[in-house]
Amino acid sequence: MPRKQRLTWTVVLRLALVVTGFACCVVLGGGTALWLVEGERPDSTVRSWGDALWWSLTTLTTTGYGDHVPVTTTGRLIAAGVMVAGVAVIGAVAAIVALGVTLRVVREEEVAFEAAAESLEQRLDLHLAAITAQLAGLDARLEKWSPVSVDDAAPNERTIWSGSDD
Repeated sequence: MPRKQRLTWTVVLRLALVVTGFACCVVLGGGTALWLVEGERPDSTVRSWGDALWWSLTTLTTTGYGDHVPVTTTGRLIAAGVMVAGVAVIGAVAAIVALGVTLRVVREEEVAFEAAAESLEQRLDLHLAAITAQLAGLDARLEKWSPVSVDDAAPNERTIWSGSDD
């Protein structure tokens, strides 16, 4: 794998790790915060830290089953933060997937363009060789009729000889 391509995929993997780490921090932080705020309330549906983590995960992923809901204003503010973070995580995941697909398509197009350029270069080389051969033939014919060699004449002193010695 070329260095440039390897570097680009390294960036994609790092982005994926950062987004995953961020999501884990939001789930743990949001769940813990909700547990600390609402865990002791009798009207709360969050009965354990596990319930709070489950709520945080389903809220982050925008699934939101509704089995656990915050009942306090502080809990709802925590929920708003987890929701916004969830939308950001989903957007980041979509962007990383799009980047990966784009990198693949760009690499395939680059290979196709390189092949087309190589083919064009070969055709141009063939045409150049044909033109060079034609010029060599013209030089040889011109030397038959010229009193001065084409190669020896200065660019402005070339004479076209009509064929007679006068």
